Amino acid sequence: MNSTISLPWTIKISSYLYDHSLAGKAIYPAAEILVELAGVVRRNFPQAGIDNLTEAFFPRFLPVPANAQSLAVSVQMNAVENNGIAASLLTKVELKTGNISRVLEHGRVKFSSLSGNKVPVPPFSVPEKLPGECIAVPPEVIYRELVPFGKSYRNITGDLTVSRAGAVACLSGGGTGADDDLLGSPFPFDAVLHAACVWGQRFGGIVAFPVGFSGRTIYKKTKKGITYRGQVIPVQSGEKALVFDAWIFDLQGSVCEEIRGIRMQDVNKGKMKPPDWIRATTL
Repeated sequence: MNSTISLPWTIKISSYLYDHSLAGKAIYPAAEILVELAGVVRRNFPQAGIDNLTEAFFPRFLPVPANAQSLAVSVQMNAVENNGIAASLLTKVELKTGNISRVLEHGRVKFSSLSGNKVPVPPFSVPEKLPGECIAVPPEVIYRELVPFGKSYRNITGDLTVSRAGAVACLSGGGTGADDDLLGSPFPFDAVLHAACVWGQRFGGIVAFPVGFSGRTIYKKTKKGITYRGQVIPVQSGEKALVFDAWIFDLQGSVCEEIRGIRMQDVNKGKMKPPDWIRATTL
């Protein structure tokens, strides 16, 4: 495949997706965009590997209209190095001025096979231990005041322990109708982003949303109905953007996923502020 292939695609909207909302409007999750792209790649290139994801970017939200049954999108794909496939999820909007349309990109990523069977050793010894002064934030507080999503996306299930060194928590594999065959359940990955968001509110002073990552390697697919442990560590902290590495473990301590270079950004340009109680006294 030397040229770009563009295909129409229909995303089926399940009711649980409306729990992923911002200011009362449902937003299609980045984790689910990756699942949709993986499904299109697997359908059109059955031999392509999808367990190693690199250079992910989510340039703009994909809104989900009220009571929608489906979303009409298109997916562009082209071959990249290491026998990989690059895929982008796009929508077309009609502009109000004349018969002009504009193509919007909502997510893109490169898929390839995992090379070798070596599982990484995280840069810490025990996943549930954090150095430094810690606070514990209960999940009901997280989802009421910091990451106000609905029931289906409340998958930090125990107290989130947060220090300057990072954040750790128990994560749920979820229990709704999401696909957990292609990339594993999207819910633990999504919940790790919630942990990074809370860290950003405490030590970065911003409400940051995921805009991409440099790499995500899936060693063992997470499954719905199963409990996991997640840990994030800050790699870079700035006024407008934060970068994290993250790991998802099973309860025996084996690495299920490693996510590198998660980029979190204040996409609302300061319109959303962390509550005073979560902010560290010195940022």
